[in-house]
Amino acid sequence: MAPTPADRQSADFGPKLTRDDYERRIVALHEGAPPMPDAERERRTRRGELDLLIDYRLGQRFPDSRREALWQAQQRLDKRRVWHLLAGILAHPRDPSAAVARAQVRGFAEVLNPAELGVLLDLSAEQLQRLR
Repeated sequence: MAPTPADRQSADFGPKLTRDDYERRIVALHEGAPPMPDAERERRTRRGELDLLIDYRLGQRFPDSRREALWQAQQRLDKRRVWHLLAGILAHPRDPSAAVARAQVRGFAEVLNPAELGVLLDLSAEQLQRLR
């Protein structure tokens, strides 16, 4: 179950990208990228993807300081992604990606309130609760 309209209103940070604009900008972000980008290009692309997701789901006026905090959380998660996946394989062999999703929810929950988190990740309160 996706976030309710009330959840979406409580996480309003100005105009949001339409789905078409979001998809078009994601494609543009990846256009011309080499098949094996260097670390700096990969970092810029991942940051761009996060910023576009924020603009699409939360709004284009989401505060810069909180964007940066989400980016820092994402970088911490990226550094431990293999660990989370291995832990997921051991704990939940049928759904190892659940551990990665759980880590992302916990990491982003340090920056976002539950309504914002649900809107950003397109999860209901019940889904968030299961992942915490």
